[in-house]
Amino acid sequence: MAKSSKSKQKKGQKAPVKTRGTLLTIALVVMVLHGLAAAIFYAVARQDALSTAYMSRPWLIALMSLHFLLNVVAAVGIWFWKKWAMYVYAASTILAVVVGLLSVGIWSVFYMVLPFVIIGWLLRTKWDYFK
Repeated sequence: MAKSSKSKQKKGQKAPVKTRGTLLTIALVVMVLHGLAAAIFYAVARQDALSTAYMSRPWLIALMSLHFLLNVVAAVGIWFWKKWAMYVYAASTILAVVVGLLSVGIWSVFYMVLPFVIIGWLLRTKWDYFK
């Protein structure tokens, strides 16, 4: 009985007005553009002689391409307030940190985690908007 009255209360309540804000909008657009550009770069890097760090381990290029494509999917999901998108973005960041540690070293951790921290900070008050 209590369960049905609780669900009726939720149905009767108005949904919160979801405001993305300028900073979050800019961050999501940059995520999409950066993700697409980087995925293309890593796909082309297979033939590039400058990417000697990745040539010894070509599977790193595939993992980084996957990372950037997952970032694009996550950015689109966050745009539409989908909770799964935050989990995809977290998993993508973990993948990037592991690949960065294997290829570049400890300095890559700062570069890979910083965007995740920025998006988390921008969304800190908006977690309830996600479904």
